[in-house]
Amino acid sequence: MKLNAFERAAMNNPLRAAHQHHREARWLRRLAGGGLSGQQVLEVGCGRGIGAEVILDRLGARNVIAFDLDESMVDSARKRLRGRQVQLSVGDVCDIAQPAAGVDTVVDFGIIHHVPDWQQAVAEIARVLRPGGLLLFEEVPRQMLDTWAFRTLTAHPRENRFDAEEFAAELARHDLHGAGGFERHLGGMVFVGAARKT
Repeated sequence: MKLNAFERAAMNNPLRAAHQHHREARWLRRLAGGGLSGQQVLEVGCGRGIGAEVILDRLGARNVIAFDLDESMVDSARKRLRGRQVQLSVGDVCDIAQPAAGVDTVVDFGIIHHVPDWQQAVAEIARVLRPGGLLLFEEVPRQMLDTWAFRTLTAHPRENRFDAEEFAAELARHDLHGAGGFERHLGGMVFVGAARKT
C-alpha cells in the first residue's frame, strides 16, 4: 500500500530523518554485529532515500539496491542519492526483481506492516538473501495499528496483521532465524530485530 498524505508527512520530515540517522542506525548497527561493511544491501521500501543514506553512511555498506512502490518517492530518492552507490527502481516487496540468493543483507525500515500479504513479502525477502545473509527489520506491531490514531490517520491494512512473535514465527518458516531476541522501542510502538538465513 502507498502512504496517505498524513503518513507521507510523518515519514518525510527532518525529525524522522534524524531519528533514522542516529537512533535507528545505532539499533541496526548493534543487531548487525557492528555494521554492514563491504556488503551489497537491498532496502525494501526506500521512500525518499533516507534509509539508503543510513545503510551507506552509518552501517558502511558497499552499495545499496533499493525500491519503492511509490514512483514519486523513488524520484525523490534519485535526487537525494545522485552520485551515490545506489540503484533505485519502482518495485513491489511481494515480487522483488532480484535473483535468488543474490544479496548479503535486506533492510526493512518499517515497510512490511504496510503490505496486505506480508507473508509473501517475507517469502520474497528470504528468496533473495544468500545463505547466511541477514535481514534487519524495524516493524510496527498489530496492537499499535489497532490504536485510534493509527486507525483514524493512516491507511494501513486492517486484516492479517502481526505482532512481534508472529513476525518471528513467519521468518522462521522461511529459514530466517535469530529474531527471538527482538527489541521493543518507543514505548512498544516498534520492534526491531535481525534474522539470518540458514
